[in-house]
Amino acid sequence: MRLWSKALLGTILAMAADGATAQSPTPLPRNTTPPSPQNMPGDYFDIPQSAQLKVPLGPPASGRNSAPLSPPAPSISQKLAGLAAQTALASCAADGYAITVAVSDADGRIKAALAADGTRDNGLYMAMHKTLTVVGFHMSTLQLREKIEQDPSVLQQVKPNMSLLPGGMPIWKQGVLVGAIATSGASAYVEEKCAADGIASIIGQL
Repeated sequence: MRLWSKALLGTILAMAADGATAQSPTPLPRNTTPPSPQNMPGDYFDIPQSAQLKVPLGPPASGRNSAPLSPPAPSISQKLAGLAAQTALASCAADGYAITVAVSDADGRIKAALAADGTRDNGLYMAMHKTLTVVGFHMSTLQLREKIEQDPSVLQQVKPNMSLLPGGMPIWKQGVLVGAIATSGASAYVEEKCAADGIASIIGQL
């Protein structure tokens, strides 16, 4: 009787283990889609805070690698993007405008972003959305507006996260698009002038 009870107990435990295995949920793939069409590329954050606390910190920081970091080509380096942004900011400041400026690479990834004191809360994001328009159409936002006026069907190609406001301009290197710069916070033609000044400050170093 005791042996039979042990055998029965073992069978029940094995069945329970199989059931638990069968009922365990399958991990869902990570959602890498931006939460809304208005978000920037890569702007998703689907890691629960409880999981964030379990992420290992890795080893302590040690000596730095002496090999220089080089951006993939074609692209604009972070150093030049920062210089272009600072020049555009200073150009508009000289005209009495406090603006925001964003510089991206040819894929729309932000390389530099600056906001002068006293700018609008959404100004920086507006500049970022303009850079998406530029890299998407390979032309300035003002040129795109003119193109849409000539051919309204082009508007159907504009994505929800793109801005049609002037101030965004492409950055070219030997006929290849390497980035975009956009300003926000001044009048249309002043924004373009400041963006163009930013490009002019780095054109010889691209």
